[in-house]
Amino acid sequence: MNRNTTIRLYLLTLTIICLTSLLSMALLLKYMNPENNISVSYITIWVAFFLAISSFLSLIIYFFKKIYYRWEIYLSTLNSCLRQWIFITWYIVGLIIFNKIWVLNYTTSLLLLVPLMFIEVLFQAISN
Repeated sequence: MNRNTTIRLYLLTLTIICLTSLLSMALLLKYMNPENNISVSYITIWVAFFLAISSFLSLIIYFFKKIYYRWEIYLSTLNSCLRQWIFITWYIVGLIIFNKIWVLNYTTSLLLLVPLMFIEVLFQAISN
């Protein structure tokens, strides 16, 4: 398989993940009764939200990197796009959880951001 078909297959997979998780999140919000089992409903909604946001944002950063690198995109660039947006989605979900449990302020948001940045720098150092 050549490089273009591999990249197209990767992008198709991300698009399918985004669409199905958005659909599942909408169906969960419409048909699921969270009063029966609150923890299961929160977990399923958060997993669907995480998959939808991370796959959608990785597609967006892919197109930005495609413009930045002048249409020379490799599979490693796609992997870094997905990894970076997964970390950003973890950060967003962490901020929402901190806000729900009333501990969100500047120091806790920085304490959540700094380890994620160090992990990303570690992955970039290992890949180079």
